[in-house]
Amino acid sequence: MKSTATHPVRLTGSTALRWGWRFARDPLLGTQGAFDTWGPFVILADALPFIRPKRAALLGVPLVLTAGPAFHRELLSAPEKWRGVSLLPGGPRDSAARRMSAGLTRLTGDRHAYHRKLLMPPLRKARVETMAENMARLAVAETAAWPIGTKIDLWEYARRIVRSFAVELLFGGNTEQSRAIADLVSRLMERKWDWTATAFPINLSITTYGQIVRDAEVLERWILQWLAAKRGPVDDNDLAAIIVNSNDAAGHQPDAAAAIGQLASLFAAASEASHSALVWALLLLVQHPSIAADLLDELHNQLGDPSPSLAKAGALPYLDAVVREALRILPPVPIQVRVAQHDTTIAGHEFPKGTRVMLNTFLTNRMPALYPEGNAFRPKRWFTITRTPFEFPVFSAGPHSCPGYWFGTTAVKIALAAILTRYRIDLSPNARIDYRVQPTLRPRQGFPVLLRRQDGGRATPTPISGNIRNLIKFPE
Repeated sequence: MKSTATHPVRLTGSTALRWGWRFARDPLLGTQGAFDTWGPFVILADALPFIRPKRAALLGVPLVLTAGPAFHRELLSAPEKWRGVSLLPGGPRDSAARRMSAGLTRLTGDRHAYHRKLLMPPLRKARVETMAENMARLAVAETAAWPIGTKIDLWEYARRIVRSFAVELLFGGNTEQSRAIADLVSRLMERKWDWTATAFPINLSITTYGQIVRDAEVLERWILQWLAAKRGPVDDNDLAAIIVNSNDAAGHQPDAAAAIGQLASLFAAASEASHSALVWALLLLVQHPSIAADLLDELHNQLGDPSPSLAKAGALPYLDAVVREALRILPPVPIQVRVAQHDTTIAGHEFPKGTRVMLNTFLTNRMPALYPEGNAFRPKRWFTITRTPFEFPVFSAGPHSCPGYWFGTTAVKIALAAILTRYRIDLSPNARIDYRVQPTLRPRQGFPVLLRRQDGGRATPTPISGNIRNLIKFPE
């Protein structure tokens, strides 16, 4: 019998372990398979691969797989019951890795409200709009040096654009120190969901877990050195200066541990999701040349040709629809994790403290009742539909929704405009594109492409292989 939105199916024993393993190998297809078999509310009661051995007392705590607006609304509206998890991997008690897991995503109640209000000034829509000229300047400077006729890793080049936006406009300047911090945060993010770190939390230099611990120690030293130069008057355009020079929720000067927890997570939040969104939007456009041609027409007609005024990109309707659709079909954070802070319920069913719930944004964004032909890339659907944040939970929803929504979406639009007006992107024939979730949606082995000068011509889709084909209905 399948579950419904209000009645779960509870899997135990070998069945739970089998589906838990499928989820660990591929969270997206694993959950899709579970829902196709059991329905949208599945409990893995003995999901041992997800429990660290030293936490043996929690072996009975279930892992819950869910999708749909009702689940998103219930859990995301109650952060005091269901706390978010860190964007970065944790580590041993009293370690740098553990301190870095104490960022905004894990705060609740008055502490969360205080820090969210403290950090909002540079992230408000009106302030982001004033950054558009500088975003455009940075995007032009970054893309101008891209090599024509040479194979590049688009994932790496796109990362540099988004990194420059974050460090220049949110963290007080594009310095070698800030870039190094951003790069190391990105490396730690890659290991967030590495199953070897979760299954074997052994602190040795040769283990993934041990490498996380050691990288976090280096990152902590770098952040503390960087923050030392920011003490003084608060700069409302610099998140780091705001953190280090403002009292905490109790009215005290923040200690080093509190600053480390906030800054590491803020670096991750400021660039990782936008980076993922930008790259997958480019892939979707490469594989849908008629949509790419329509978008290029809008960019040239509305921004100017041959020297477009990229700062206006955020207001373009078709570009907005393309970005929304890319975020829908390949969300940067396809699964949101919430942990029960005490014994509580989901849809009226009781769950113990410590229960982990996987809210599947990827599948919610493809539900037929919300998005007909949900596996197809159809930007024009956004001209006729409006969805709530719980129906389109790409940037989460409720009191803990992403405060950087406007910055992130504006960054993606301006970066797309800068790239597409200058270059045509060619994939190698039969290129293999595989994805992984760690915790953002990333290509597994990079994204090799060849750059051509943008000539306005309409290309034909390049056949590709890889598991990305399991997620999208590409044109024949």
